[in-house]
Amino acid sequence: MKRVPFKKYKHLLARKNLRVRGISDSSILKEEIQALLREISIIRDGGCVFRKYPESGVCGGFRKDGKLILQFDHLNSRTHAISFSNPDLGICVCKRHHIFWKKQYSAQYEAIARKIIGIKRCKILDAVRADRHAYKIDLKLAKLALEQELFILNGTKKT
Repeated sequence: MKRVPFKKYKHLLARKNLRVRGISDSSILKEEIQALLREISIIRDGGCVFRKYPESGVCGGFRKDGKLILQFDHLNSRTHAISFSNPDLGICVCKRHHIFWKKQYSAQYEAIARKIIGIKRCKILDAVRADRHAYKIDLKLAKLALEQELFILNGTKKT
């Protein structure tokens, strides 16, 4: 039997790179909602919420222009549609606390986050975590509500 060279089947092994982000409508809407949540949390919290707690260490993660990288951290997983677009179920944190400190000291992170958000928002968080039903959320409506909340916050912001 004659051996067939591997190059003959090379076209079958050709693969393309995976996309970093999706191009569907829901993927784009989720990205826009995440940006709105970030802006709302920056105005509401005034920066990284862990800056006032010395046990968490100093804030870190700076852009090239020297500004602190701030992110919206969902206290309930982003995979749950019911709590994804709720700004009350998240806090504003810097890159260091979000990426590194949260993984290293998750119990302390959770305890401080609960202290920061207060009793009312903790009850909402516990109720959402206990609810295991799947929900279909209208992302366009959620985005519109977040845009209105951001507009109200910008209107009441002291300049």
